[in-house]
Formats: sequence, structure tokens, C-alpha cells
Amino acid sequence: MRTALLGAATVAALAAGTLATTGVLGSSHREAPRIMLDPSADNTDLYAFTAPDAPGKVTVISNWVPLQNPAGGPYFGKLDPEARYYIKIDNTGDGVEDVSYRWQFRNTFRNPNSFLYAVPPVNAIGDKNLNFVQTYDLYRGRYRGGKLVSETRIGHNVPVAPDNVGPKTMPNYAAVAAGAVKPLPGGGKTFVGPVDDPFFVDLGSIFDGINIDKPGRAAIGLGNQGGGKDDVSGFNVHSFALQLPAAELTRDGRAVASPTAPNAVVGLWTSTERKAIKVKRGKASERWVQVSRLGNPLINEVVIPIGAKDFYNATAPKDDLKNFGAGALAPEPAKILNALFKLDIKETGRTDVVQALLTGIPGLTQIAPGAVPADTLKFNLGVPASAKPNRFGVLAGDTAGFPNGRRLADDVTDIELRVIAGALLKPEQGGKQIPLGDGIDVNDKPFRDTFPYVALPDSGFDAKFGRVEPAHAPVPQPPTP
Repeated sequence: MRTALLGAATVAALAAGTLATTGVLGSSHREAPRIMLDPSADNTDLYAFTAPDAPGKVTVISNWVPLQNPAGGPYFGKLDPEARYYIKIDNTGDGVEDVSYRWQFRNTFRNPNSFLYAVPPVNAIGDKNLNFVQTYDLYRGRYRGGKLVSETRIGHNVPVAPDNVGPKTMPNYAAVAAGAVKPLPGGGKTFVGPVDDPFFVDLGSIFDGINIDKPGRAAIGLGNQGGGKDDVSGFNVHSFALQLPAAELTRDGRAVASPTAPNAVVGLWTSTERKAIKVKRGKASERWVQVSRLGNPLINEVVIPIGAKDFYNATAPKDDLKNFGAGALAPEPAKILNALFKLDIKETGRTDVVQALLTGIPGLTQIAPGAVPADTLKFNLGVPASAKPNRFGVLAGDTAGFPNGRRLADDVTDIELRVIAGALLKPEQGGKQIPLGDGIDVNDKPFRDTFPYVALPDSGFDAKFGRVEPAHAPVPQPPTP
């Protein structure tokens, strides 16, 4: 559903080539040298959308701790009480935070003498048989000029959903995890816990030099005929889900009247901080430093060169054009696709990528005229949920999808491959309509229709990894030496 003004603006933007994506091809899992050594601080994907069952509210989902094997006990993948986890919002267009949500975790072992994470059965989130308990406090921060001026605790001692150990330990895991959904003041909701990783992509193909034209596929489609392997399937991730009244994010604290309202668009990103200790002349001082960040999907893995990935994780969005604009103007995947498939894709001067990646689409996702170019996930709070969602989002005329925010089912890999090939440039600018894809169109599990929307995690007992020994006759105990 689009207003006439929005529709005209968007069509004009598409025709001019102003819609583009990050120019990268893999989610932010283990994307930088330092953060891959610190998985509990590694944020992987950020989503922002208006859910059909929650008009007037924004759902923000950010994921941490990538590629968790569901059977990875006894401790499983955990969030770190020694880290600060943030979702940050820019609602003025200066590339710095105006609002933030911060999680602070704490751990409790009820029985430190047991090797078990939980003793069967666990029937509720507060069950005494749950040995390891993780909880959090949630804070909302307000900023002026990027400086924190106030912080209010809006959630206290909220339980984190436990890991899905298996059917013996948790006979009804869905009911246990539902206990982690809690209300927030003002009509919001919060959830933190392990879920099935909602990102879907053929990572093996992408990291094998974008080898999407696998043997057995029709060459003309270049990977768009299915047959891909979802290499994230079966892995869990920790989701931080918030559902908030849109007015909590806007610059004036008011609800959004329409998609064209001055307060309609915000930019979101996530970050993780750790304490750093500095010793000078025998005196030690502590400060919090940023070790990871994420805005648009897939930036750091491919657009940012290896030598700058750690630097990206330590910097702020407001400096992205200065620090990383060259990589957006000349995205390396365009060169690789040309070398592999002779597609004659435009390799340099990609101002279309810079505009959508850093400044937003005029009339849809630009926060304000003259906004600072910044890698934030731009989202128009005034665009209602689509009655007929299309996995290609704005590329297919569905303005409720990526890169206007990002829904769980948006196929960002296929979208970005096609945009890199020039799908949104005019023919005289080097535009091409090449139906590229990775062969994976949907997640391995269906998403839920209610908050927190992500799919339940696989259990450790039913994990899909590893070889299964065929059944055979019992092997006798060998004699004692």
C-alpha cells in the first residue's frame, strides 16, 4: 500500500538508479579478524520492520553470537555480562545516536556442582531445574550531539530464554521460551534468547569466489534456479527483539502521520562495547570501547577490505563516507562477477550504491535533506506492512521491504547480487537486468506470525550436524588388560 507521492518518488528513484544495496554477499558472521575471536560480542544481522499484527509499532531484531551449534553444551552460546550490547537510532540524519537501547546481562548458577545446564524436566522459564539462568536489565538512552544525557531502566531482571537442550530436558520448549517475552512500559515488548538463525544464504558458493553457477544449474540463470545450500541452516543465534511504539524512535517523540512526514525515517545500527584498560605512568584507567557494529546487512564481510575490517568495527557511522566511501563507489563483487561471468557490469562510479547505502532513497528512506552519509539501516516508520510481501522488497515495488528496513524473509543476497549487476541503473548508465541469485530463496524454517517472529531454535538432541552411525549389533566389552 503506497501513497501516490511515495510511489512516484520511489519509481523516480529506481529509474535514476538511486536504490542500491551494500554490494556484499554474506551476512556479518565472523567477518573481521578480531571479532571472530570474540563471538559473544559479534553482532550478525539487524532487522527493522512493521509487523502486520502490530501497526504503529516498529519491530527491531538484532542477532549476536553467530553459528551456534545447538548441541554445543554444556554451556552453549552465551551473552557476556562483561559486554554492553546496543541498538542505536539516528533520527536527525547526522550519523550519531539520538536514542539507544542497551542490554546488561548477569549469570546465575543454581547448582555449580552439577555438570548439567538443566536437570530434566524444565517446564517453565522460572523452573528450579534450570541450573544456569541468565537475566538482563534493559536501558533506554537519550542523546544530544552524540553525548548521553539520560538513561532510564525500562526492564529489570528480565529472563533470557534458555537454550533448547532437548526433548527430555525441555518437553515443551516453545512454552518455556514464551516466558522470555515480557512487556515494556508504554506498550512495548522485549525478548532475548536463542533462535534459528533467520539469515539464509549459500555461504559456500559466495566465499568460493561467488561461485553461484554451480554444475547442474542452467547457466543462463546464474544461480537463480534454486539448488543452493543454506549453510546457516541448523545453526542458532541469540536474538534481541524489541517491539516499540514508533514514537519512541522519532525526533519529536510523536507518532508518524504518513510515510512523507518529516519524522518518518530513522537510521538504526547495533554495536557491542567492552572495557579497555589503559595504563599511563603507573596509573590504570578504564573506558568502554566499541568492538563491533552493524548497520545495513553484509557490509563488513565484502565491501570493507580485510585490512580495514577491525577499523570499521571501531568507528562511528558519521565517518563512513570518509573512511569507506571508496569501497561503495567501486564494489569489489562487481569486478569478481565480471571476471567470472563476463557480464560487463559497471565497476566504478557507483554513486547509486553510495546513495542508498549511506544517504537513503529520497522520498522513502532519506532521514532528512542533506543527511550525513552513514551506514545505518534506514527505515520509514510510516510505511505500513505489505499486504503481499515480496522477497525482493523495493526492487519489486514492495516498499515495505529491504532496503526500507529489513524483514526476516527479505532475500538480501539475491537483491544485492542483482543490484551489483546494475538492475537499478538506467541502460545508458550501465544498467542491466541479470537475474542473479545464490539458489536459496527462503529460510529453512518458517517464521512465526507473532512476536518475536523468528523461528524456534533447533535442540541439541536433534542437531543436524555430524555423522550418524548406522545401527549394528552391540559390540562386546573388551577384556580388562
